[in-house]
Amino acid sequence: MTAQDSGVEAAQHPRVAVVTGGGRGIGAAISRRLAADGFAVAVNYSSSAKHAEHVAGDIISSGGRAAALRADISDAEQATALIAATTAELGAPTVLVNNAGMNLAGSARKQSPRDWDRVIGVNLSGAFYCTHAALPGMYESGWGRVVFVSSPSGGRKPAPGMSAYAAAKAGLIGMTRTLALEVARRGITVNAVMPGFVDTDIIASGGPDAANTLAAGWPRIPAESIAATVSFLVSEQGRHVSGEEVGVWLGGPV
Repeated sequence: MTAQDSGVEAAQHPRVAVVTGGGRGIGAAISRRLAADGFAVAVNYSSSAKHAEHVAGDIISSGGRAAALRADISDAEQATALIAATTAELGAPTVLVNNAGMNLAGSARKQSPRDWDRVIGVNLSGAFYCTHAALPGMYESGWGRVVFVSSPSGGRKPAPGMSAYAAAKAGLIGMTRTLALEVARRGITVNAVMPGFVDTDIIASGGPDAANTLAAGWPRIPAESIAATVSFLVSEQGRHVSGEEVGVWLGGPV
């Protein structure tokens, strides 16, 4: 019997999660939900230490274990260091939620190569770097969960001025499907969550009218609904779901 087949055996593995971009928006909701589920949580941040420390502090004050850990995951060395720091402070992570994201909106004609590289670096390359660093520990444990936070922009519902962001999010779907096949017999699952309209900093980066435009066609989704979906995917109940895109958008136009 493998760890994937037995909730009892899986419970013996470290219950440690890394949530990139875990201090704000969807990431904060995921961090808090996983802590409530019994995971020690590494709340990653790149620049907003105050928010990550607040989330980690809330988890600790509620009796959980957490650490706010800084890393710019678009840098491969920092992403690797994030996993190492998590292991040193909380234990080897067996859950990785690749949530960190950002956008620099602009048409393909006007967007600079530097902006393109930054968006791809955080949203796509950073997710790969963190996954690459975390997988050896999951292989050793014989149990693991990887979740990518994607977007309908990555193919299902494109929007002008979002080429880099859309390309990155579409790349996450390709990585989800491929990686799921690679680790299928290792007790590891890999899935993508695709949120609908959640008020986040990325929405705000689209300009003052972005939220109103989205609200005209999409029901607002609370970040906690995304967190609940992640909670299921990393649980034993979700152990037979892998390589999937799970949409959470309440009937939006996708």
